Amino acid sequence: MDVGKTMFSVSPAFTNVARMRERFDQLQVQLATGKRAQTLSDMGPGRGNNIDMRAQLAKNSAYQNSITMVGNRLDLLDLTLARFDTIESETRQFAAADSSGENQTTLTTAQGFASSSLDEVINLLNTDLAGRFIYGGTDTDDPPVKGLEAILNGEGGRDGFRTVVAERKAADAGASGLGRLALSASGSAVTLAEDGAHPFGFKLSGGSTDSLAVSISAPAGSPQTMDVTFTGQPNAGEKIFVTLTLPDSTTKTLELEATSANPPGDGKFTIGATTDASASNFQAALQTTLLQQTQTELNAASVFAAADNFFNGSGDTIQRVNGPPFDSATSLIAATASNTVSWYDGSSNAQARNSVSARIGENATINYGVEGNETGFLQLVRSLAAVSVETFSSSDATSEARYDALSDRQVTRLSENNNNSAGSIEVIAMELGVVRKTMGNYSELNSNYQNQLESVLARLENVSIEEVAVQLQTMQIRLQASYQTMSKLSELTLVNYIR
Repeated sequence: MDVGKTMFSVSPAFTNVARMRERFDQLQVQLATGKRAQTLSDMGPGRGNNIDMRAQLAKNSAYQNSITMVGNRLDLLDLTLARFDTIESETRQFAAADSSGENQTTLTTAQGFASSSLDEVINLLNTDLAGRFIYGGTDTDDPPVKGLEAILNGEGGRDGFRTVVAERKAADAGASGLGRLALSASGSAVTLAEDGAHPFGFKLSGGSTDSLAVSISAPAGSPQTMDVTFTGQPNAGEKIFVTLTLPDSTTKTLELEATSANPPGDGKFTIGATTDASASNFQAALQTTLLQQTQTELNAASVFAAADNFFNGSGDTIQRVNGPPFDSATSLIAATASNTVSWYDGSSNAQARNSVSARIGENATINYGVEGNETGFLQLVRSLAAVSVETFSSSDATSEARYDALSDRQVTRLSENNNNSAGSIEVIAMELGVVRKTMGNYSELNSNYQNQLESVLARLENVSIEEVAVQLQTMQIRLQASYQTMSKLSELTLVNYIR
């Protein structure tokens, strides 16, 4: 027997000591980092749960980031919508002011006020956040609305709103200036007739009278006609009423009063010596009234009809008069990209809110898109543009009546009675408010879920420093004891044993 060798094999002992040393090193790293393992492979069977938890935490963080991003956009939308609402209110108040006030201030400043307000509305519709235009629906890369100058006056050889309005005015007024109506008299009957079946000018809606000496037929035929027949002589003070529908779907009732005075004065006709003479006088008075109404009420209706056709909403095309000639036109025609400026270039969806979406939870999506051609913006833009292209002055005899007719329409279209209509500024703000409330609820849910995930991950990944310190101390004692034992065993030979 080789006495130079130990009596006992120490290989198993060395292996155990090596394992304890490896565990000792692990505990030292855990004490320093607070982590159970430094790599996934070191986590053992718990690595699958760890990977799954990490994936869920990443998704949850993405949802929270999405909520934060959308929240920033909603903040900006709230600010701009509030300004839209203020402009709408200011425009309504300005339009309701008396145009014939001191020095006719309202009348002479109306166009400038409307133009500056329209310019601000356009700039608001072109608001962007970090390069993303928030009023373009899905089209967020470019400004959704053309500039004021291009919209009103055109660009690149394409016509703007001002040209479309001029064409519509001509088509509605007609060559005679009677709003595309024709007047004729035969004996004691006066015939009022539309000059064709088309969308332009006045349309006959009906007539009435408080005189037993006058009969009025209902509008009939295509194009429509109606007769006012003097079966006798009306009494002074008795009236004849003719109701007309205008191109913007508003109505106007003309009122002519019989009088014995000659000349009769505005809104009156002289009772003649015979029924034929009375009919002739009525025809002359009606013609004068129609000429006046064409320059005022019909003028305003033409501007707003052109605005409705030019500032198109979702699913609509820009329409303009099919001409020339325009004063005898009989139809509208769709504008083309080569002949007419398109005021709005953003996306156009029947459900604007659905144009932009964001995931804010595992099974939760919010829709918060806003498009600049929604009803509330349209009415504001149309109302301001209508006044922006008109000129008013104290030296123009028609200015006051024209402005009053325009402002009446502004007040009606921007009335608070429309606040509950789909697409109104107020409804848009309310719908986005619901989105914000939903986001707040999910943000709280996501935050709670994140805390739960982090708590579970902490149990999977982290260690108790106190426990590790105790284990490390215990392992150190065991290692020291093992080293001492190994040292003695390594000296245990037969020679030393005999000694």
